[in-house]
Amino acid sequence: MKHIDPQATIRPTPEAKGYLDTLKNNGAFGRMVDAYVFAAAYALKNNVEISSLPLRRRQDLVYMGIVDENVRLALEAGVHTVQKRNGKPEPKDSREVLDFVTQYAEAGLKLLKERWQGKTGVQIQDDIRKIIS
Repeated sequence: MKHIDPQATIRPTPEAKGYLDTLKNNGAFGRMVDAYVFAAAYALKNNVEISSLPLRRRQDLVYMGIVDENVRLALEAGVHTVQKRNGKPEPKDSREVLDFVTQYAEAGLKLLKERWQGKTGVQIQDDIRKIIS
């Protein structure tokens, strides 16, 4: 299993970064990166269809090293498991693992944005508790 380089930079699309900012500002998440990795985990868990993302216009968020090591490991394992389950090749290197995590995070954010439309930060937190229990 390939691992994500902790020095790699998470680079969401401008649309995703805008919604991450909203989630942070309304108090649903303390950090934008937490919302991003939650969205990736949500999409992986639900085997959401992903698509490649354009490299241009993406914005630096943080280094992957800021994400807890156990969370990184869970995301890495999730990517490998979903790829294998879907009959697709596993990632070849660290960069490709991060690319998959990014694709899942972007897809998950779109679904969560629809799900949380019109909800307050507290209502979103309540929904997160339902999702993870």
